[in-house]
Amino acid sequence: MILDNLPNKKLVSALKASAALDIELCEDEYLRCFSYKANWAPGIDVASYENGGGDEIVIVIKGDAILIKGFDHESEVSPHAQEEFRIWPGMYEGAPEELLGVLDNDFFEIAHVTFCFWRTSNSGSWQQGTVNFQNNEDNGASWLLPAITITPEYFIEYAKDYYQDDFNKITPARVHQVFSEYE
Repeated sequence: MILDNLPNKKLVSALKASAALDIELCEDEYLRCFSYKANWAPGIDVASYENGGGDEIVIVIKGDAILIKGFDHESEVSPHAQEEFRIWPGMYEGAPEELLGVLDNDFFEIAHVTFCFWRTSNSGSWQQGTVNFQNNEDNGASWLLPAITITPEYFIEYAKDYYQDDFNKITPARVHQVFSEYE
């Protein structure tokens, strides 16, 4: 997974920087891809990425623990792709309840999930439930997780593609500055 060698603190810093830069690039909140809500609940921060096409990532942060819930709307793992609408078996099994409980809010649509990973320490390994893909089903993680801009260079690449000419509202130097402010 693209996030394997990235400590949680560095991931959180990158999420904050990406959200701050998205605000500088776009006045309309509904058009932004990245958001970061500090203290969404006491001691809990929530970050998100939405591509505008029905795919999303929600990241719940509590101390050194992080839970990532993703939804690829075209995945055969989607609850909408099942004969009966249901979350893929084992998807949330073993997830830390203190993080998973945040997703139980209607705002996060807990049933809109095609992958879920969590890590409870700053450098531990990522865990996932006991999902069993018998036919090599694609949960969307391999193409959706790289959307998280973990370095200034990744953010610049994303912003040039997404904002095109509006990327000129900021400079690459500004992107590096904001990322360094959140380290």
